[in-house]
Amino acid sequence: AEVREGLAQSLGEVLEQGIAATTPDGRRRPVAVLNLSLGTPYGAQGRLYDELAAMDRELFDAAFVNCDGAKFSSLFTEDAEFYHDRDGAMTGQQATELRGCPRDEGVRRVLVEGSLEVYPIKDFGAVQVGRHIFTKVGEEGATIAQFVHLWKHGDGQWRLARVLSFDHHPVKDQD
Repeated sequence: AEVREGLAQSLGEVLEQGIAATTPDGRRRPVAVLNLSLGTPYGAQGRLYDELAAMDRELFDAAFVNCDGAKFSSLFTEDAEFYHDRDGAMTGQQATELRGCPRDEGVRRVLVEGSLEVYPIKDFGAVQVGRHIFTKVGEEGATIAQFVHLWKHGDGQWRLARVLSFDHHPVKDQD
């Protein structure tokens, strides 16, 4: 629990301030915001990648297509944590509840093709990273964001334990 709390605090500081190094003259310079160099990703093939790509679809179908709160909640661990750059931190039941139906507001989520990567975590599950775009019917433009999902595997099932959703900004040509 202490390790988890320390990780959450450190990650919060990274997302808020970035990592900085102090130069010899005492100035702080940013080094990185978040480095996910976890090894070689599982490409667009293989069982682990396929399973978590399916979980991504299941999660976002429950949230954005079917607006199925019970299904959405069932995909999380009881101690889930959700960190969102615009909405802040949520834990436990608060992190697993749908707050409205994006579909009814004309919001659609699209996974950026080729952005999904999966990395195994020994004796726990896997990390999934990617980018997605959100559009809204009747509005020009779209928003793009990055996400990191920490999936826990147990009893033959995948459950989402931690979510980072960040870097929400209007889509630009370079995105």
